[in-house]
Amino acid sequence: MYTFKRIFEYARCFFLVIIARIISVFVRPTRKYKDLWIVSERGTDARDNGYHFFKYLTTQHPEICCVYIISKNSPDRPKVAALGRVISYGSLEHYLSFLLAKVRVSSHIEGYSPDILFFNKFGKFVPSKAKNIFLQHGIIKDDIEFCHADRTNIDMFVCSATPEYDYIDKVYGYEKGILKLTGLCRYDNLRKNDTTTRKILFMPTWRASLRSCSQRTFCASEYFKKYNSLLNSSRLSELLKKYDYELVFYPHYEVQKFLGCFGTDNERVRIADFKNNDVQQLLIDSDILITDYSSVYFDYAYMRKPMVFYQYDEEAFRAQQYGKGYFDYKRDGFGKVVQNESEVIEELESILKNDLQPTAEYLQKMNSFFKFNDANNCERTYKAILNLL
Repeated sequence: MYTFKRIFEYARCFFLVIIARIISVFVRPTRKYKDLWIVSERGTDARDNGYHFFKYLTTQHPEICCVYIISKNSPDRPKVAALGRVISYGSLEHYLSFLLAKVRVSSHIEGYSPDILFFNKFGKFVPSKAKNIFLQHGIIKDDIEFCHADRTNIDMFVCSATPEYDYIDKVYGYEKGILKLTGLCRYDNLRKNDTTTRKILFMPTWRASLRSCSQRTFCASEYFKKYNSLLNSSRLSELLKKYDYELVFYPHYEVQKFLGCFGTDNERVRIADFKNNDVQQLLIDSDILITDYSSVYFDYAYMRKPMVFYQYDEEAFRAQQYGKGYFDYKRDGFGKVVQNESEVIEELESILKNDLQPTAEYLQKMNSFFKFNDANNCERTYKAILNLL
C-alpha cells in the first residue's frame, strides 16, 4: 500500500525523468556527458567501495569522464569533491547524468539512481544502454533475495571469494559472465596496523524486525537489552581496565537512529556515531572485533585479526532476516561463536592472553577463504568493466 508521500515522490520522479529526457537531446554530445561514468554508494555517503573506486578512477585514469553522486549536506562530500566532480543526489543533474551515463557503478543495488525505490520498480520503463555495475557493500554469505537476478538489473556483479562466487552462481540465477571475481575495492586500503591500538570494536548488524519500529519498541527489544547490558558489564569494565583497553560500540547504519538509547558510565566504552566515524578506519584502528552476523568480519579476516561472534538469536535471525547461505559460523567462522555475555568476555580475555593472534585453526581459514589478498581490487574491477564495454 502506497502512502500519499510515496505517491507524490513517484510523480516527482516521473516528471524529472521527462524533463531530463528532453534536456538530454541537447547535451548528449557535450564533453560533460560523453562516455560518462557515474559512481555512488547510497547517495548520502562516501566510505565504501564506491568511494574507493572513484578515488582510483580520478587518480589512475583521469581520462575517464566520471562523477560521484552524493547528497548536498553529506559530511563526506568535501573529501569526494577534492578528488573530482560531484553531483547532488536527487537533483535534476543527477537524473540527467543517470540517463546519459555509459557506466553506472554503485556499492548498493540501484544506489546510483536518483530514487532507489522508483527505479527499482519502474526502471524498465526508462530505457538506457548503460552498463550497471554492482560493487557490493560486503562479501555475501547469506541468501539475500533482493539480490537475486529476477529482482535486479545488473550487468556486472563483483565477488571476492571463490565460495561466495560459487554460491551466488548456483543460487542467485545470474547469466554466465555477469559475476566477476575481482575483490572489494575498499580492500585496497585495508591494512593491519603495525602496532596495537588498544581498542576493541563492537559492531553488531541490524534486525529486520526493528527497522521501522518506534524508539520505545526498540528499547524494549532483546537486541537492545543484550547489547546495552554488555556495554555496562562490570566484568567487561574490569577486563578493559586490566589490559588498558577501550571498547568502541558502532552498530549498523540502520541502528544508528537508535544510538541515543544506548548508554554507559564506563569511561573505557565509547559509543560511536555514523557522522563522526568511518567504518573502515574503525576496523583498521582496532585489535579485536566483536560482531554477530555483520559481514565486516570478512574485512577483519582480510587483515588476519582476531574476532568473536556474539550470536544470542541465530534461529530468530535466520527466520526473520536472511536465510542461511554457504557460510556456517561454527564450521567456517574466523573466530569463536558464543551465545551469552559471559562467554564474550571469556573469549576476549583468551584473545588478549594470546597476544592478539588468531589460533592456527582460524588463521588457516582466513588464508584459504579469499581469492586475492593484495591492493589491486580496483584495478581488476576497472579492467572487468572495460572488457564488459
